[in-house]
Amino acid sequence: MFKRFLPLLLLPFCYTPSAQAQQSYYTLLQGGGQLGVLNPGNDGTFNGYTLHFIFGRNFDEKAFLGFGLGNETLRGDYSKAASAEAEARTYGYDRNLFPIFIDARLPFADFGAASRIGALANAGYSVKLGAVYDKGPLAKIGFFYLHDNMKRSNFTVSASYAYQQLNYGAFHERMNHQSIQLAVGLMLK
Repeated sequence: MFKRFLPLLLLPFCYTPSAQAQQSYYTLLQGGGQLGVLNPGNDGTFNGYTLHFIFGRNFDEKAFLGFGLGNETLRGDYSKAASAEAEARTYGYDRNLFPIFIDARLPFADFGAASRIGALANAGYSVKLGAVYDKGPLAKIGFFYLHDNMKRSNFTVSASYAYQQLNYGAFHERMNHQSIQLAVGLMLK
């Protein structure tokens, strides 16, 4: 499944328009937390934290398109919907995710003299690296705030709604976990 997404993940780095002078590269290191809000078919959600590294192209400060890697941790308890004869059992969930994703950021308004707000979107796949990692597709939409410093380092804050399909257990059960994510980061451009 990951092999299908690989060409899409590398696409931002293959595009080379004729106006080379107006584009540059950026690096974003961000960390934050996530609060589980919905887990359809199960009672209970998972909370955790995230750390992402994103590298991409800055298209004349009008758009940012990059490739990201991350590490996320989710923890919590959930219970399966019980049948008429059986009681619901509670299970613990303590897993990591290694997402590989495309990051798109589109500033749409200036906020003060040196700040901007905009929309962000991520799409990708979490790969299974070992026994404590889950796999599955992911998607995220939200907003970001970027404070441009006169130097190269810029401060950013983002809030997003995330969907992550989790494939876990010996029987490859699936959960469609949804969460709210808040992150702060440092963007170098």
